[in-house]
Amino acid sequence: MPTYYPGPDVRITDEAFTVLGDRPIRFRIRDLVDPYVVRGDRHPAGVVTGRFAIGTAVAGTVSWGMHDSLVLHVAILIAIAIPVLVTGACFRAAPRTYQLWAVHESADVCLYSSTHPARFGQVRRALVRAVEEQHRQRSTATWLREIER
Repeated sequence: MPTYYPGPDVRITDEAFTVLGDRPIRFRIRDLVDPYVVRGDRHPAGVVTGRFAIGTAVAGTVSWGMHDSLVLHVAILIAIAIPVLVTGACFRAAPRTYQLWAVHESADVCLYSSTHPARFGQVRRALVRAVEEQHRQRSTATWLREIER
């Protein structure tokens, strides 16, 4: 039984997607249909300050050559840096949530949720590999049954 992801919170094999924890939940891979990803929204303050950062960067770049004063150049740099730093702080304080969903027994089920993009990507890719292997095995079994007829 190949293991596609042996993580601390999820274990994915060719047979099952198991969410580990106090009460593990097990989904058979063959029962999961159409897995998909749902990305959560970014922090609203981070979105607003991010747009403000882009605006100040454009305005600062355009007005940079119009001034000879060192004080104005420093003020432009500070005006650009502050919203950039606030945006980064907002996104770090409230990171985006990624969720892995699939249809299981005619209902949409959240299989996995994480705010860690790299780990989420590993789990997603492992599930895709497990589902592809399950489909390949079904296709081979169907093909063999047709040959035997």
